[in-house]
Amino acid sequence: MSEKIRYNLKEIGKVSKQIINLLFDTRLILLRGDLGTGKTTLIKSILNEMGLKENITSPTFSIVNEYELNRESIYHFDLYRIKNKKELDILGFDEYLDSGQKCFIEWPEIAIERIFCSYVDIYIESKSVEEREITIKTID
Repeated sequence: MSEKIRYNLKEIGKVSKQIINLLFDTRLILLRGDLGTGKTTLIKSILNEMGLKENITSPTFSIVNEYELNRESIYHFDLYRIKNKKELDILGFDEYLDSGQKCFIEWPEIAIERIFCSYVDIYIESKSVEEREITIKTID
């Protein structure tokens, strides 16, 4: 499956609902795009639309944030600062992937070789200050 959605940032809640419908039971969601395109903003909106009411922050320095929704953990990774695969080992990245919980991963390129299950790949592209286009692909 591949789908493109173009939207104004004011419509992000509506777009997040569309994405949630596309995710079904997918537990691994990779987000790619240039710096500042809105990966974290989109994740915040998706989690809010799923019912998470707590403050959702970027894990830029913590690398991973954990949230709880309906007694299940949701992990939000930002791998931008990870320089090598050894750092993924120290983080326990594989254990998170094997946990069966939903994982949102920003900047997944360094970890892609460790992903052996199906996932949804979301690529965000800035079209203007207020407009974005996302390409959503399911990878089996």
